[in-house]
Amino acid sequence: MRTADWQWDEMRQVGTDYTDLKEIAAYDVRMASFRDVDAENREMLGMLNLPAGAAVLEIGCGTGRFARAAAAAGLAVTAIDVSARMLEYVGQRIKTDGLPEIATQHAGFLTMEFPAACFDAAVSGAALHHLPDAWKLVALRNVARTLKTGGQFILRDVVFVLSEGEAPENSFERFADGFPNMRVEAARHVAREFSTYDWIVEGLLSRAGFEIRAVNRASDSFVVYHCRRT
Repeated sequence: MRTADWQWDEMRQVGTDYTDLKEIAAYDVRMASFRDVDAENREMLGMLNLPAGAAVLEIGCGTGRFARAAAAAGLAVTAIDVSARMLEYVGQRIKTDGLPEIATQHAGFLTMEFPAACFDAAVSGAALHHLPDAWKLVALRNVARTLKTGGQFILRDVVFVLSEGEAPENSFERFADGFPNMRVEAARHVAREFSTYDWIVEGLLSRAGFEIRAVNRASDSFVVYHCRRT
């Protein structure tokens, strides 16, 4: 299929890229040092409450912690990422941990190619913000297309939430201040990546065909949306 000259190139790395498996392993450990990732994954699996064998897609799997947890829980897991090295790391960990096989695809929100209505659920953590707002709607519509009617979608990402009359810059500073040991990376996220406001994300989800069932504002700038495809 011909690629349009206006197509966004999601394979162009927006955030930090890791080309070495040792760097990825260190990143995996570092992320778990300030977040209880295993507890987050258990919470998501509990929210989904899927039967064994249900098909679940992780978009932007990174080091594959959720994908590994879902596979261990007996789900049929597919994981995608725009980083081929991340997928290689996931494959290595699957073998090392003796987990069931996980299907992978080198793709992102825009380029993933799956049949319509083939997944019972999809999850994505801290990946949608790599796309500008105009392309977020394209991405979310593509997620909805892959889900069965009534299929669930959990979106977890940096989302800026403002109180009435608050200056946007305040939420940017709160986000950067929230990572004292990673201030440089957090500030770079605000300056160069595409995190947006809660009312925009919620409008995009609705336009894409999702009903928002629950919203958990885990912090000032990190929001979890539990959605259902209508």
